[in-house]
Amino acid sequence: MEKYDNSQFNNVVGNFVTSYAERDKSVDFSAWLAEKLQHEMSDMTTETSQKLSQEIIEAVGSYDQTLNQLNQAVDAGQSKEEWLVSNLQESYADMPLDEAGNVLQQLDHNLTISNSQLMNEDIIDVVDVQNVEWNEYSIKNTAVNIGKQSLMTGLGVASNIIKANLESGESVDVGNIVGQVLQAGADTAVCEVKAVVAGAMKSALEKGLTDILPADTSVNSISDMACTAVESAAALADAVMGKITLTEALDRAGRACVTAVCRLGAGSLKMKAAAIPFVGPAIAWLGEGLFKHMESPQFADDVYNVVRNTAKATWEGIKQKVGSLLSQQAQSAKEKLYS
Repeated sequence: MEKYDNSQFNNVVGNFVTSYAERDKSVDFSAWLAEKLQHEMSDMTTETSQKLSQEIIEAVGSYDQTLNQLNQAVDAGQSKEEWLVSNLQESYADMPLDEAGNVLQQLDHNLTISNSQLMNEDIIDVVDVQNVEWNEYSIKNTAVNIGKQSLMTGLGVASNIIKANLESGESVDVGNIVGQVLQAGADTAVCEVKAVVAGAMKSALEKGLTDILPADTSVNSISDMACTAVESAAALADAVMGKITLTEALDRAGRACVTAVCRLGAGSLKMKAAAIPFVGPAIAWLGEGLFKHMESPQFADDVYNVVRNTAKATWEGIKQKVGSLLSQQAQSAKEKLYS
C-alpha cells in the first residue's frame, strides 16, 4: 500500500479528540462540533459549520443504523455477503440492467484496486466492459464479488493496522479518551467519537494535509470511512485486551467494511456512477492513527501473521474470480462488437 505521512492527520485527530475530552459537557455535542469545525476552518461561517456538524452526525447515525441491520441479519442466519447482495439488488431494482451492471462493475473495479493497494500488490488490469450486455445472472454475480471484495477490505484494513502498530514501536497512552470511550461501549459516546473523527478528516482534507482522498469527498463518504475505521480499530483493541477472540475481531471489521460498501454502493447506484474513492487504504490509514489513541499494547508478530495469511489466502481467491469474470466480460464485449 502506498505510504502516506500520517503525522499531520494524527495531529488533527489528537487536537479534535483532546478538545472533545476537555469540552464543556453542558454544551450540546452538535453545537460543540460546529464550533470546533469553525475554529479549525476559519473561513467557514457559523451557519455553514452548524450545517456541516448536523450532516456529519446524521451520516454517522445512518451508518450505525445500516450496521445494526446487518448485525440483525447475521444473527438471523444470513451471511454478510448475502445481506450485501440483497441490499444492492434493492438499490438497482428499478434501473435498466446495463446501467446497473456498469455501475456495479466499476464499483467492483474500484474495490479490486483498493484491495491491491492494501495487499501491496500490482493493480490488476481491468478491461473496458462498457459494451457488455448485462443480464440478471451476471449482475448478481458481480454483486456477489463485491461482497467478497468488501470482506477482503476488512481483512486488509486489520492487517495494515496491526503492521503499522508493530512498526511504530511507540508506547500507547492507556488513559487516552478514545480508548476509554470505546472500551466503555456507551452507544452515544461511540457515535460522538465517530463524528469527531469524521470532523477531523473533513478538516484535514479542507486544509490539504493529506492527499489520500480528494478534497471534495462527500460528507457521507468521509463519515462512512470514519465509522468503519473506528469500528475496526475498536474490534482489534478488544481482541488485544482479551475481551473477544481475534476471529470475532476480524468478523467485526468485516461487518464494518460491508456496511460501508453497502452505503457507498447504494449511493453510486442512485447517482448512476461509481464515484467513490478507493476506500480500503483510506480506512486503514484512519485506523492506524486511531489505534495509537486506544488502550492497546503492542501486537505480537504471530497475530499479524495470522491476519496477514488469512488476508492473502482470501485475496488469491478473489484474484482468480476477478480474472475469470474479466475474461468472460471481455469475450462477451468482443462477441457483441463483431455480431
